[in-house]
Amino acid sequence: MILTLASVGDTVGMYYLFGPFLLGLVIPAGSPLATSLIAKVETPAAGIFAPIMVVFCSTSLDLEKFLRNYAKVLPFRISLIGYFLKLGFTFVVALGFELPVRDAAAYTLIVNVKGILEIGVLLSFGNLGSRQLDSTSAIFLIFILASIAPPIIRLLYDPSKQYIGYKRKCLQYAPDNAPLHILACAHRQDDAVAVIKFLEFSNPTRQSPLTVYGLGLEELISSSTPLLVNHQLGQKKSTTKARPRSHNILDVFNYFESQFGNNKLATVHTFTAISYLKQMHEDICSLAFHKAASLIVLPFHNKWNGRGHMVCGNEDLRHLNLNVLNRAPCSVAILVDRRMAMGLSSMFVTSAVYRVTVLFVGGSDDREALALAMRMAGSPRVHLTVVQFTVDVQDETVVDRWEAMLDAEALRVVKLEMPTNSNIKLVEERVRDGSDTSCIVREMGGNVDLVVVGRRHDTGCQALSGLAQWMEVPELGPLGDVLASQDFTAAASVLVIQQQIMKASHSSILN
Repeated sequence: MILTLASVGDTVGMYYLFGPFLLGLVIPAGSPLATSLIAKVETPAAGIFAPIMVVFCSTSLDLEKFLRNYAKVLPFRISLIGYFLKLGFTFVVALGFELPVRDAAAYTLIVNVKGILEIGVLLSFGNLGSRQLDSTSAIFLIFILASIAPPIIRLLYDPSKQYIGYKRKCLQYAPDNAPLHILACAHRQDDAVAVIKFLEFSNPTRQSPLTVYGLGLEELISSSTPLLVNHQLGQKKSTTKARPRSHNILDVFNYFESQFGNNKLATVHTFTAISYLKQMHEDICSLAFHKAASLIVLPFHNKWNGRGHMVCGNEDLRHLNLNVLNRAPCSVAILVDRRMAMGLSSMFVTSAVYRVTVLFVGGSDDREALALAMRMAGSPRVHLTVVQFTVDVQDETVVDRWEAMLDAEALRVVKLEMPTNSNIKLVEERVRDGSDTSCIVREMGGNVDLVVVGRRHDTGCQALSGLAQWMEVPELGPLGDVLASQDFTAAASVLVIQQQIMKASHSSILN
């Protein structure tokens, strides 16, 4: 269609790009036709035709002639001087808006960088076949700018640095009477149903209400502009009558608010992030940062069907979770929905008792998991069991005294709550190594609805020795990997928590 319209336009005397331009206007953005066309055409266009165009333009480069006659190439020198003047003025204006020097320099390069678009425009209007000196100088200038700017931008600007934690935004150090802000992400409606079943038993109270930011994640396909839509402001993604896929996700969050919002126990704000999967973590981290969220809940990239069998998911979603774990400004939880799939109807099924088990080995992530479970245990419908894995001190290869003191204090809080709350139990399991721990975890029967574990542990932890070498999903940690494997047959959801990474730890992780 594009080639035909271009040929017809050129035949009748119009510019050959006018026909494809009209075709783009006729096809509405976001429509199924536009999405299908982009999915079919993007790979050959970006992977075949664009490189061929660049190679064709490079054949017009005559560097020997260009360098020999450099003094005569007045347009090149004028363009180069004009471009640097443009860079200078942009940099000064950015500094005038009180941007830091590094950010101002990065902004200057981003808004002035040249690339494939300029090569296409030059190819459309220029006569490149004759290897003219002006054509050579123009292409040479664009190639220089396109090759130098990207590495300098990456050196100057790292967007993840703005999310580095300078203040504690996690559950362990949150006051008991403070509101809890949770950013719940969902790719599909099933993800939203799973997360509200968890939020239903998070024990929102009038003294500590729950604020949920429901974020529907949608891959950007039929547009080149990423969007973060705030539905509280009445923003809409498009003017098409087709119902967007993310609206089904938002309906689930709105249903949760209707159940708890009337009692002023929970407030829900809905958003939609439309972006490329490789950049979607920026939207998640930015929203969590600006809303001061204490926890981000992400769906696991693998799913289970109605028979309890694992269905492999999208690897891009797995990389998205990893990027959020490494850059998030607060604690992060990955929710593995291992319940037998009941579809949307499971949202309307309310259990009289919700059984939660915490697997406690030690470390900051385990303490974060325990803090969340203790908050849930405030609900009379939640029965909490804390399973503590211990080994003999002489068997431990590495003992961090400070971490051991913090672990002991977290367990002491549990023991203090047990006399006043009969729904809390503490079970101590003595193990020798990771194989004993794995056996105990696999023997957990179907008398549990949610298993909460920490993601990271000390590499010298004897209770988990040997498990790291067999991990198939490192982002879940050793215990989370066991719970998400096929060997674990209980139809229980799994919540793997990573405590907020503070400033001192960010640089080592990102490097």
